[in-house]
Amino acid sequence: MTIKINHVGEINTNTHGTKMKIVRYGSNEDVDIEFLDEFHYIKEHQAYSNFKSGGVKNPYDKDLYNVGYFGVGNYSSRDNGKRAFAYKTWTGMIERCYLNKKAFPAYYGKCEVCPEWHNYQNFAKWFEENKYEVNERLHIDKDILFPNSNIYSEETCLLVPQKINMMFMNKPNKRGLPNGIFKIQNGYRAEYQGNKIGKYNTLNEAYDAYSIAKENNIKKLADEYKNIIPKKLYDALYAYKVDI
Repeated sequence: MTIKINHVGEINTNTHGTKMKIVRYGSNEDVDIEFLDEFHYIKEHQAYSNFKSGGVKNPYDKDLYNVGYFGVGNYSSRDNGKRAFAYKTWTGMIERCYLNKKAFPAYYGKCEVCPEWHNYQNFAKWFEENKYEVNERLHIDKDILFPNSNIYSEETCLLVPQKINMMFMNKPNKRGLPNGIFKIQNGYRAEYQGNKIGKYNTLNEAYDAYSIAKENNIKKLADEYKNIIPKKLYDALYAYKVDI
């Protein structure tokens, strides 16, 4: 007579370090496993051998830089055999904030992703609901609505055409001055996009002139995209103030 072994209640740890327990045992090829974390997700119809080896993946394990997790929902990481654009955007956002300081000095330790967006499913839902057709790449931006924002979240972010987003990227310079401002013998010179604006006695005067030129250009670009971009983005571009 063959004695059927019931493995219900057995506990092990998966390769990510999450405890898991067998909650139903049908056969060695059919066990249901509950992960003993805050989500208590149950993964059904798993092989007992995978449970014993720790090879059962928990969708709530924070396996993207110890922050991001895939979650459970309708959104895939693949689209027609390629990485989905929402997934690439999500991983890039997490990477900038949490990879390391050397790779992303302007983000690491300075910016964060809201807890809701640690879950890819939540981010992908927002992304799909907010994307729109444009003949260029859409970037996620956290600074246009709230200048100098340090958090990626549904409240602070917009999807922005690449050409527009590039206007808000300020790379650090070695002069110790804001971009567009140059020290000259008797004061400062302001330039915008390679065009000389004028010479000024003080840094603030030079930057005021630079700011006006940049704000006018932002409005001009907003008008070019008016029939493409969401009204929320258009209004934010028109209200944007360049701050030293």
